[in-house]
Amino acid sequence: MNDDSQSDLPPIPEELHSEYEERPFRCCTRCGETLADFEEGYRISKVIKSGEVIFEYALCFPCMERMMEESSEESQQRLMEFQNERMREDVSGTYECALCDHTRDTLKPPEFALVAGCVGSGLLDSHLVCIHCMEEMSALVSEKTRNQWNRFVEENFPGVPSDFVPTPTEGSPSPIFM
Repeated sequence: MNDDSQSDLPPIPEELHSEYEERPFRCCTRCGETLADFEEGYRISKVIKSGEVIFEYALCFPCMERMMEESSEESQQRLMEFQNERMREDVSGTYECALCDHTRDTLKPPEFALVAGCVGSGLLDSHLVCIHCMEEMSALVSEKTRNQWNRFVEENFPGVPSDFVPTPTEGSPSPIFM
């Protein structure tokens, strides 16, 4: 994507900035490279519970694709089917769940993930995924995929229990939780 097409994108909202760094994400959590250098873009993921960001990361699309390749084919298939069956095409943004009819207001306690596809400082898309849908997706993954996710958490977030956050879903330019 060239600079002209990036300027047509809306800016990444502050809600999708790094809570811990108090600025937009700059580097891929997995490879450490500068996110702005990836023409194909990157994915931001944040888990929020009762108004507090409890987990956040940004992955360049090449790292996201490699993580998905490391996942079991069984998990990839199950998650793709779940997403294809449940994705609400008319929902975008960070207020309504992209997979069911929950909104931030109906989640008690409010627990959800925000995901966004970005290029440079521009926002391609964003979605909210409620805790109920995250739990359903987590139940679909194989032990191999769960172990791969646990390794990602252990390598990039020392001290964080690997099982506190649902496992990521199928990676594509506009997937839900990864």
